[in-house]
Amino acid sequence: MCRAAIRRSFVAWAAALMAVLAIPLCSSATAIADTPPVPAATTTAFQVPVRFVAGCLLLTVLACDYPPPLSTVTPSATTGTSGMVTFAAERSATTSTYCVAVSVNWRNLTTGVAGTTALGLVGPDYSPPTGPEDRCRYAPATVITGSGTITAVADVGAHPPVDGYQILVHPGLGTFPVP
Repeated sequence: MCRAAIRRSFVAWAAALMAVLAIPLCSSATAIADTPPVPAATTTAFQVPVRFVAGCLLLTVLACDYPPPLSTVTPSATTGTSGMVTFAAERSATTSTYCVAVSVNWRNLTTGVAGTTALGLVGPDYSPPTGPEDRCRYAPATVITGSGTITAVADVGAHPPVDGYQILVHPGLGTFPVP
């Protein structure tokens, strides 16, 4: 055997021996499968808020606001769980006699899935003291949209008050990604 062949075979033998010994001798860490990270919940306010006017009919003149205030409600969408969105809305800064329910129509632009949900009103807490900030609060609604880009339009025309009116000035609009 020539000298170069002996050297090559010795190098190959030494490399194989190091590879065999390196795994049990040098590895002190236990192999653990990484769980995928849980995406952090992100809340996106609608880029365009809902604006409306709500008032009462002439039959209940004593309880009416004249002129009726222009109210603004900004819905929001919270994503975090894969394929799910929680729609919510903060009460309007203007105090009005009438609380108006907000409905949200959404569409997943990636999959084509669409739906509608209502942000119902939370019943008032009649225990004293009751302030104007305790009125017109919205209950959040969670929907399954699937992953993708979601567009949503919010309006107030679904359930008008029995003894009043509501006029939509412009609907709310929001777009956001869902993991």
